[in-house]
Amino acid sequence: MERTADRVLAAALPLFVAHGYAGASLEQVRREAGVSNGSLYHHFPRRADLAARLLLDGMRQCQEAVLAVVASDRSAEDVVRTVVTEQLRWVEEHPDLARWIYSDLPDEVLLAAEPSLSEDARRYAVGVGDWLDRQKGLVEGSFGVRHALWLGPATDFARHWLRGRSRQRPTEAAAALADGAWRALRRKP
Repeated sequence: MERTADRVLAAALPLFVAHGYAGASLEQVRREAGVSNGSLYHHFPRRADLAARLLLDGMRQCQEAVLAVVASDRSAEDVVRTVVTEQLRWVEEHPDLARWIYSDLPDEVLLAAEPSLSEDARRYAVGVGDWLDRQKGLVEGSFGVRHALWLGPATDFARHWLRGRSRQRPTEAAAALADGAWRALRRKP
């Protein structure tokens, strides 16, 4: 049997995506989920708590997929390419959740996601950063620059696709974007 919190989350995501954070009320979510006021407020006392949970769930899915690939025993090139491909596959398979985590969320949502959001980001940055530091054949520099070279173009492409600005699906663009990421990160002789 589906848990109440899961039903609420499943009902909330399309409402938030369609109407934005400000345009989706907890009453709409409650009706769509088919739960009582008590059940809704027991799990999510505020709209920000519900929105934050969706953000955390989506971010964790993305981060865990990347961390699993960098923890594997693969060549640097295979890891770089696989991470890009997997991120784009995830976006295509979870477009509403991707729209949500890529959206410009209000401060109250980000604050409701703390401290988990910062802890997860730190864990991700340490895991990926340590992997990047161990790779002798990749460009040197800050985590932020190397991460942007790696996933920035794929993320930008995904955002365009999610907004309907590209007919080419993310998985169709994955090989070219993975190739570009490898060329950007590979240290030139």
